[in-house]
Amino acid sequence: MIRLNVPLVPDENILNNLFERNIYTVNDFLQKKTSNLQSVCNLQCKEVTKLKDCMTLKCSSPFMNGCQFYLNRTVSTFIQTGIIKLDNILDGGLFAGNIYELCGPSACGKTQLCYSILLNIIITTKKDIVYIDTKNKFSVNRIKQMLKNKCKINNEINDILNKIHVYSILDIYKLITCLHGLKEKLEPIIFIDSLPALYLSFIGFDNNDGLCYINHICSVLKYLCKKNATIMITNLAVKNCDSTNDFKPAIGKYWFHIPNTRLMITTKINQQQQMCINITKSAYTPLNEKCILNIDNFGVS
Repeated sequence: MIRLNVPLVPDENILNNLFERNIYTVNDFLQKKTSNLQSVCNLQCKEVTKLKDCMTLKCSSPFMNGCQFYLNRTVSTFIQTGIIKLDNILDGGLFAGNIYELCGPSACGKTQLCYSILLNIIITTKKDIVYIDTKNKFSVNRIKQMLKNKCKINNEINDILNKIHVYSILDIYKLITCLHGLKEKLEPIIFIDSLPALYLSFIGFDNNDGLCYINHICSVLKYLCKKNATIMITNLAVKNCDSTNDFKPAIGKYWFHIPNTRLMITTKINQQQQMCINITKSAYTPLNEKCILNIDNFGVS
C-alpha cells in the first residue's frame, strides 16, 4: 500500500489532518466517504473527488485491453520429448514456461526417462540443457551407450555431451544459488534430478527451515517460467497411509500444487522392463491419460 505524501495531497496541513484521523495510505483515503473528507481536508466536494481521481490514476496499474494483452503475451512453444507415446498424451510435448514433475517410487526409471528426453531434445533442437544432479549419480557411460545405440559416431557424441551442462549439487543452499544464476539464460531447459534428495534432510526438525527453502525454490522456478523456461523435476512417490495404499508425491502438501503437470510413474516388469506413465495433474491435458514405455539399451521409448 502506498503511504500518503505531499505530492499526492495538496499540502502538509492536510496531510497532518489525515494522519490524525488514522488515514495513512492511499487505500485508506479512497475508502473514506467524500463528505467525511471534505471537513478533514477543508476542501469542496469537487476538489476531493478530483483528488481521489488523481490518486487512482497515479497509484493504479495501467489499464490494458484484451488485444494489447494478447500482443504482449510471451510466445510459448512445444518442445517434443522425442518419445511418441509420451508426446501424444502431453498433447504435443513439453509446453515452454511450465514445470513438469516426474513422480514415482525409487528405481522406477525417472532418471532414465530424463536422459532419453534431454538427448532427444538436443538431437532435434541443438539446444543446451541444464542438468542439476543432486545425487551425484549422473552417468556419462549410460548417455554414451544410448547415443551409440542411436548410431551416433564419436564426434557427434562429443558434440551432444558438450551441450549437457551438469551441476552436481549436494545441498539445498547451492541449489538456490544455482537457480538464481540461471535467471539470465534465454529460455533455458532445466532438469532437476532429484528435489527430495535435498529436502528430506530437513524432515523431523521442529523449525520450518525446509519449508522456507522449498518456498524460495518455488519462487525462483516460477520466475524462470515467466522467462519461458521449461523445467522438469523428478520427485519421489511415497505410499498413502490410508486404506487406498496409493502413491503420492513426497515433499508435502505445499509442493503438491507447484508443478503444472505431474506424471506419475509405475513400473511393469514382463518380458522386458516397462514403465506406465499416468497424468495425474495438468492444466492443459486431460487427466488419467496413460501410456506404457519400454526401458532398454536405447533408453526409454
